[in-house]
Order: sequence, then C-alpha cells, then structure tokens
Amino acid sequence: MEKWSEFSFILKPSSLGGIGVFATHDIPAGRQAFAGQFSPRKMAIKDIHPDFLKYCIFVNDDECLCPERFDRMEIGWFLNHSDKPNIAKNAEGLTIAVRDIKAGDEILCDYNQLNEPDHLKEAYYWQPKKHSVEDQSPG
Repeated sequence: MEKWSEFSFILKPSSLGGIGVFATHDIPAGRQAFAGQFSPRKMAIKDIHPDFLKYCIFVNDDECLCPERFDRMEIGWFLNHSDKPNIAKNAEGLTIAVRDIKAGDEILCDYNQLNEPDHLKEAYYWQPKKHSVEDQSPG
C-alpha cells in the first residue's frame, strides 16, 4: 500500500462530466488522502471571468475563494461532487478517505461541506446523483 505522494492522483475525463481527480493507487479508509495546505485567495466575484466561477467556492454574494492562480490550478480544484463522497475533512481539518478507494476510482467530495450560502449553490448539490462511488470500476 503506497503512501501519499505527488503521484497519487491524476486528472482524467470524468463520467460525471468534465475533468475529475482519480487515484493511481489504493487508499484505505481513514488514510489521509491529500497533504499540504489549502491556500485559496479571496476575490470579488465581479473580478472573475464567468468561465472561471465554476472553480470557485462562494463565500457570500460578492466574494469567492479561488485558486492562487487560474493558469496553474492545484489538482484539488478539479474534485467533483457526490452525495456519497469518498473523501471528507476530519475534526483536525485533514482530508481523509471515508471508505476504501481503489486505484482508478474518481476522488469525490460533497460540495455541501464547503459551507457556501444556500442561494449560491448550484441546483445539483441537492439532487441525488446517478453516479456514486459504488458505481465506479477501475479504468
């Protein structure tokens, strides 16, 4: 079983749409999935091109948390939403696997845990997904 490294994840097309983050090796439940510090910057929504807003976390009606640089986004900004995520933050603020993740599985988080104001959340946050972790097979 491998320990986390810069080679633990890869970006690939996602069956959920767009690009997703995929495990390159097994990650057991309870293991820290990501290391390092999450360092977003706060920006005014009006200063962000509309095509980039989908990569932001809304703080309020006027501000978002955004990647440090949109032209060099960290892999975590490509995590897709699931109502049955396989990673989550623990009490210490570490991102851990909440169930066993197999090599090839897409890494999914619950966007509802981002604490965005309800009126700014996209409609799919509340809709059950047709895809979930259990539907995945390595590939």
